[in-house]
Amino acid sequence: MNIASRTGRDSEGPFEHRVDDLPLLPGAVVRVMALSYDSENLFEDVLEVASEDPALAVRVLKMANSAMSSPVAPIDSLERAVARLGATHVAELVTAAAVTRVFVPTSLGERNLWHHAIEVATACRLMLSDRPTKGADPGAAYLAGLLHDIGRLVMFDQSPAFIQAVDDLAWSTPGELVEAERRVVGADHATIGARVCEHWQVPEATTGTVRDHHRDLSEADPPILAVVKQADWLSIAAHAGSPPADSPGSRLTLPPAELEVISKDLRFDERQLLSMIPQITEASRRAAAALSLPPD
Repeated sequence: MNIASRTGRDSEGPFEHRVDDLPLLPGAVVRVMALSYDSENLFEDVLEVASEDPALAVRVLKMANSAMSSPVAPIDSLERAVARLGATHVAELVTAAAVTRVFVPTSLGERNLWHHAIEVATACRLMLSDRPTKGADPGAAYLAGLLHDIGRLVMFDQSPAFIQAVDDLAWSTPGELVEAERRVVGADHATIGARVCEHWQVPEATTGTVRDHHRDLSEADPPILAVVKQADWLSIAAHAGSPPADSPGSRLTLPPAELEVISKDLRFDERQLLSMIPQITEASRRAAAALSLPPD
């Protein structure tokens, strides 16, 4: 979808207009985004959403019958498919599928952004899967990770030249990226992303995480912000040739002050975090395949 061509507006107009032109997500998807993975009605709500979307229902059935799922007998009902895959897995697929239909990746840069988003979302879920953290629900963390760079996709959709102009400034840290975006387009992707979340009626806490994911952490910040920031760095490390977790020289480039806050919230050390990379890349590869995203 090209927003400018659809609206006829000048491509140099404010990004706010482009956000306002984005299609709304289906109401059922908005309801799923607001659910907690601990909800007693998660299975029923996810089943309802999948039932309302024939294309998604077919995709869920295919996943349930895939070699990856290895069912003993063919699964021929959506209810059995959701039960086989798990409501949380299907809930994540529902959300990701809805968003990818708005921002269909057509270029290498867009595909790379989507793979990064799925990796960050997957990392968020994995980091919390066996470490329950007050104020950081795995479902909310997955959603925040999936949407954290949605503002960059707005920029890509408007004009790849914006992204290229930003990258030409040779930024090397998240702070420099935000400053480069403000210089080139007058706004940064975190602010634009929060605006998209508001337009889509994403839960307020998730919207705040998307808006704040590039600012420095403080003791007062909710743990989910630390989770998303660390997951973001892990995805970057996965493609930056980081040494294996058992290497004496393995180091994340996260600022020490932020790593201290993250470690306090989640009790991870750097080696534990780096050891997650193979699991994150494999899980995100499977998620991307389920969404029919081309390889990165």
